[in-house]
Amino acid sequence: MTIAREGHPVIFGTLFVSFALLALGYGLHALPLIVTGWVALCLTAMMFFFFREPEFETDCDEKAIVAPADGKVLLVDGAIPPELSGFSTRLSIFLSVFDCHVNRAPAAGRIANAKFRPGKWFSAFRPQASTENQRSEIDLETPHGKIHFRQIAGSVARRVVFSLEPGQVVAAGERFGVMRFGSRMDIFFPQNVEINVRQGDRVIGGKTVIGAFK
Repeated sequence: MTIAREGHPVIFGTLFVSFALLALGYGLHALPLIVTGWVALCLTAMMFFFFREPEFETDCDEKAIVAPADGKVLLVDGAIPPELSGFSTRLSIFLSVFDCHVNRAPAAGRIANAKFRPGKWFSAFRPQASTENQRSEIDLETPHGKIHFRQIAGSVARRVVFSLEPGQVVAAGERFGVMRFGSRMDIFFPQNVEINVRQGDRVIGGKTVIGAFK
């Protein structure tokens, strides 16, 4: 188990504030500062938990599609934006603050497109979050078809981070980014994909097979 590099500034920042408040509080015998320092230290411990990054290898069939994020399946439907007319199914995964927020490629292939879209911060549960919130938009071309997926910021998670470039080749389950503090991942599939999960199921990024090309 390691800590995601995107979390290092947050963790070291809260750790510094914690020790500074505790040192000042005990030095001045100021109870409010001492209490605040311990609260900040507890927050630091929570940041370690939030930015955890489990180490494992993805082992699945070449036609399998794995979950790109940990979380709960929010919905499986056919709500496809007009610009994605070649797709037929959308699967949304909701990430709570207790889920690992490291994101992984859902299948092996080549990145055809990867863009950052600035936007709003509606609750991740709301339908317009998929098209109006801050998000990434990523097209992955596989030997069996194309997959489109999006990291979507929520009302609490206000930043998406990814390290993908057009032309880049990725493996199934390969780490590609992180979302901060609770958010949503939408995956769009073509007609030749059979979905293996349903609303309410819990999935693990890089491990749970959520579908497969027929």
